[in-house]
Amino acid sequence: MSSTSTPSGSSTFEPVGMGNQVYRFITGNRVAFPPAVTDLSGTHTPYCWGCGPDAREGLGLVPRLDGSDPVADLEFDPRFEGGPGTVHGGAIAAFVDDLLGFVPVVYGSPGVTARLDTNYRKPVPLGVTVHGRAWLSAVDGDKMWAEGTIEAGDEVYVEASALFIAISFEHYRKVHEQLTEEQLARSAAYRSGDYFP
Repeated sequence: MSSTSTPSGSSTFEPVGMGNQVYRFITGNRVAFPPAVTDLSGTHTPYCWGCGPDAREGLGLVPRLDGSDPVADLEFDPRFEGGPGTVHGGAIAAFVDDLLGFVPVVYGSPGVTARLDTNYRKPVPLGVTVHGRAWLSAVDGDKMWAEGTIEAGDEVYVEASALFIAISFEHYRKVHEQLTEEQLARSAAYRSGDYFP
């Protein structure tokens, strides 16, 4: 990983290790940085299927910060069943896509997912509250890599990694030119620039 500067250009980051944790599918590299936001509420659209509070049929993810790591706890609703007694892989992928997607927000450069790799180490059982954690693993210009896990107790169920490309407020301005009035009302934070730390 090459050195990079903060969004404000003030310092250089170095990756820091994850202690004794051994991963199968991700590096575990961490980039230390001061969070650009301190509260994740209101940093996404209210109808986001993963974390939107107004998405009645969504996952119901409620992300929060632990230092610079987005974290979330979730017990999947039975409607997300895949195999008998286990969570559907698509719902799990949505969980990690949403949670890892908060890493660029916390870093100060909201981005869109360019690639998502979800590695299912064990089936995620229904009826168990799992804990998701995501972190920044590398930065190179407008590219940001995030990694994360879904765990419960001592069990690591999922390891995931994603590449995000930073986007500008202008990107959303162009998108919003094609939205209906109802859609515009639901995305007021994007139109005002409030989404961008």
